[in-house]
Amino acid sequence: MRDLYKALGGVAVLFGVGMLVLNRPEESGSGVDYEGAGSPGGDLPNTHLGVATISSPHDEWKRLDDPSADGWESEVVNSLLKKRLDELSERIVSGELDEEFLSSMVAPKFTSTRLVPESLEMVYDQAGLQVSRGTVSAQWVHSGVTGLADALKELRVSLGASMDQLRCEFKVVGFHRDGVRVVTRQFVECAGVGEEGMIEQHAEWSIEWILFGEGDEAMMTTVTLDRFEQSRAPKSLFSDCTESVLGACQSFQDQLLFGATHWLPRIQDTRQMIMLGTPGTALGDVNGDGLDDLYLCQARGLPNRLFLQNPDGTLRDATMESGTGWVESSRSALLVDLDNDGDQDLAVTTYARLILAKNDGAGRFEVAAILETGIGAMGVNAVDYDGDADLDLYLCHYSAGNVEYEAEAGATVIGAGGQFVYHDANNGGRNLIFRNDLEAESGSWAFREVTREVGLDVNNKRFTLAASWEDFDNDGDQDLYVANDFGRNNLYRNEGGHFTDIAATIQGEDRASGMSVSWGDVNRDGRMDLYIANMFSAAGNRIAKQEEFSPGSTPDVRQALLRFARGNTLLLQDGERFSDASDGLGVTMGRWAWSSMFADINNDGWDDLLVANGYITTPDTGDL
Repeated sequence: MRDLYKALGGVAVLFGVGMLVLNRPEESGSGVDYEGAGSPGGDLPNTHLGVATISSPHDEWKRLDDPSADGWESEVVNSLLKKRLDELSERIVSGELDEEFLSSMVAPKFTSTRLVPESLEMVYDQAGLQVSRGTVSAQWVHSGVTGLADALKELRVSLGASMDQLRCEFKVVGFHRDGVRVVTRQFVECAGVGEEGMIEQHAEWSIEWILFGEGDEAMMTTVTLDRFEQSRAPKSLFSDCTESVLGACQSFQDQLLFGATHWLPRIQDTRQMIMLGTPGTALGDVNGDGLDDLYLCQARGLPNRLFLQNPDGTLRDATMESGTGWVESSRSALLVDLDNDGDQDLAVTTYARLILAKNDGAGRFEVAAILETGIGAMGVNAVDYDGDADLDLYLCHYSAGNVEYEAEAGATVIGAGGQFVYHDANNGGRNLIFRNDLEAESGSWAFREVTREVGLDVNNKRFTLAASWEDFDNDGDQDLYVANDFGRNNLYRNEGGHFTDIAATIQGEDRASGMSVSWGDVNRDGRMDLYIANMFSAAGNRIAKQEEFSPGSTPDVRQALLRFARGNTLLLQDGERFSDASDGLGVTMGRWAWSSMFADINNDGWDDLLVANGYITTPDTGDL
């Protein structure tokens, strides 16, 4: 892993293409992915007198990511087919569907179904948002070059002839080869924006290809439409108001606008920022004026910021007067009343400590306690787990915190010293719970770490990124779900202030790369359900099903590893047990998902889903 960081010689920058999934009552009961999976790591070549023997770190990464060098023939072919599909998407967008190009795409006896169903059924229509689905047909209706041209023209027409902006992307998620014949399954996403609004299509195609030449050329023999959904909406469901809200703040102009790639070579410590970039935010009314204010965490060397909301909805920077501009590497924050005096206090998770600051009621803070947590701390949340009418704090840990190793790598190391079991790790940092022993009369703050004492030390070192509290069993106390990046997730039942991990016994583990978790009553049956954000990987879906993948592994391990590629998970509760309804409800494909939450976006009384996602591992193209 150390050598990989060195070989990269650059940065990983977070970006996001948000996803919104609307919950439709009639169904409730029912980026960038890993395109280089399978590539081995390796040491950089030896150097002589400080001069590397490779031309650049980029060249070294290209060598590591070359599927032809590590035996993944399927990925070599997939690279060829991806180029062909990229060419096709460009022609769909441009409308340049000339015979010469199409002749290079299709075999002589090419046939295709319709790529847009003849009729669509409206399944949702509210507040300008319309969602339709079509019944697909296996009947061949197009043939030859002219047939493909007709099918693609129908697709363009369905996206709106007057659209100013068109986009079409293919993502190959299934691959099977039999000699020169290859069958791929791909997600097809097309969208258009015009004066009349927005239109977006999500489809699934099966394509049969024939390879020829030296296996470095391919043509399509058949295309079958397997699934189709279309959404129409006003030109914008949400408006980006960042500039209008923050634009008057000098710190926004001088600091926040520059982003991670600007600050990485300029700040003191890049350990967390270079790999994950995880600083968080918190909302709360810190000065009692009835308006929510914003607290922003930043990487070490950049001051945290407190922005107060003005009556007109804009923000002003009140960092200096608030006394909260700490420059420690800060991961997350909470604005909550920790001393029961009616105002919002501040809890900030830094690289190795939890800072607790008391609010004077006017938005000025004084540090009241600093709790040692060990390095690698991530998120923090507040809950009254023991029913004593004050808020306790639960802290999530990620890596175990090998300072020397991280200093050499220049980044937070995923896995303790690089040695861990990907699908069932138990050597991450230790999550902690601090009980609030507030002395009401004196007003003194006292938090005591009671993790082992209350039973939360069990299955507790799994590289945790998020946790969420909810009384899922309706017994009057708060239970805890923990989403782990490299281990099985936990569901701790609270029984009188003592916890037991029952995730495995009630089918609640969800063994995947847990990034976030949210509780919501999806089908309004009075029982809380779970949505966990993981990572979807097209390459993982292609590769992990092949016999060559993970040779020697047991079927259970192979299935567990394949599960990592599937994506997000929706667990429905039924009598204190959970069932995985993710595929049936169509909520797995969230790309590289980081954060997710239930929220009733359209005020129809049903919980919808929002998913924030994305990861750039290539040079920044500026296409954000």
